[in-house]
Order: sequence, then structure tokens, then C-alpha cells
Amino acid sequence: MTAIAPKWAAMRLPAPRRIGLAFAVFYLLTGCSLPDAGVSVEGDLKLLYAPFPLNNPPRYWHYAKRPAKLDTGEQSKANSLYWEDIDGRIALAMRPAIGTFEFGRRTNIAVLASPYLSFDWLMNASAQPGDTELVLGFRAQSHGDWGESELGAGKPPIDHVIRLPIGGDTTGIKEWQRDYFDLSALHRRYWPDTDTIDVRLVWIGIAATHDQGADVAGVTYLSHILLSR
Repeated sequence: MTAIAPKWAAMRLPAPRRIGLAFAVFYLLTGCSLPDAGVSVEGDLKLLYAPFPLNNPPRYWHYAKRPAKLDTGEQSKANSLYWEDIDGRIALAMRPAIGTFEFGRRTNIAVLASPYLSFDWLMNASAQPGDTELVLGFRAQSHGDWGESELGAGKPPIDHVIRLPIGGDTTGIKEWQRDYFDLSALHRRYWPDTDTIDVRLVWIGIAATHDQGADVAGVTYLSHILLSR
């Protein structure tokens, strides 16, 4: 594989805004099935549906910025990342005020094949929308010849980045919330000159927001990240 120097372009969406699904998407490509990826028979990629050791994450998961503490057991709630049971659902708890982090999963998904991204979130009373972000890294397939066997380790080369603030106004709401995005429409909005047929999602990350001072007691919970057709 020839290394390609990425041309970085990052976009951050404001917390209150969400991009609606565009249902008139034609599926021009076939989705990629990845080993140990939680890919269903329908071709959906399921992430954060079950806990795993955060201090020794499974294949394709990687810390682009590793937290200073990753204690286990009862002491884990002093970490910036830990698992917690919320009403019977095991969720990833994020406390960005404890320390910065970026934790993500390498993928190789054609955005026109599995264009729909959804995830569930919940905030405690001290958390604010946008304390944490979902980081989406895109790469044009035409930039070199590469395949699933070349996923490798670490954060991959990326052409474009979109940062989706996690959370929203939950006044009077205590239930889990679900956000939906159409990845192909989202990418076209910011990079209309890029042929979406060549674009693949190569990184799904979770990060503390750098420019927002989170409350030390604020916790945002994330669960059920799903890429689907």
C-alpha cells in the first residue's frame, strides 16, 4: 500500500443541529464485512452494543489520544471513560472534564452502501450538549489501492473529518435519545466537489471536545452506534 499524505479538512456541526435522513439514496456499492466487526446478516455494522476492556480494546479499536487513567472495577468511575449499566443497558460513560481522549474504530465502509449512522445518547444533569463528539473520518477510495486486509493498527490516513456534537436539549426528558445522520448527504454538504461514490468511512471516533469546558460532574452516555443501509 502506498502511503498517501492526507489533505485535512475538518467540519464541526453545532450541537443543536442534526442532518435529516435522505431516503432517496441509491445503493451503488456493496458494504464491506469486517472480521470481528459485529456485522449482521443485513450488512449493518454494530458498535458499542456490548462492553469490552477499555484498557485493552479489541481488534481495530484504537486510542488516538489515550486517557491518563483506565482503572477497572469500582475505581473506574474516576476515569474519563468507563462502562456503566443504565437501566439495564450497558453504555460507554464519558467524563471529558476528567481528561481528554479520542477513542475510535477503524472501518472501511462505502458511504453509499451503508449511509445511515445512528447512535443513542443520554446526559446526566451536569452534562452539556457537545461535551463530547463523534468523530467521523472519510477517505477517498481513489487515493491508492487498499482493502480490508490493510486496515492495520492505529488511526488511518484521513482526507476529511466531521465532528458531530453528542447531546442536545433534554429539558424535561430523562429517556435515551437517538440521533440519525445520512453520511453521504452530510459529506456532500461540506465537500460537494468530491464524488461520493469513491468515499469511504474509515474512522468512527469518540472524543472530548477541546473548546468546551465540561463540568467535572458531567457524564454523557453513548450506546448502540449503528451503520445501516
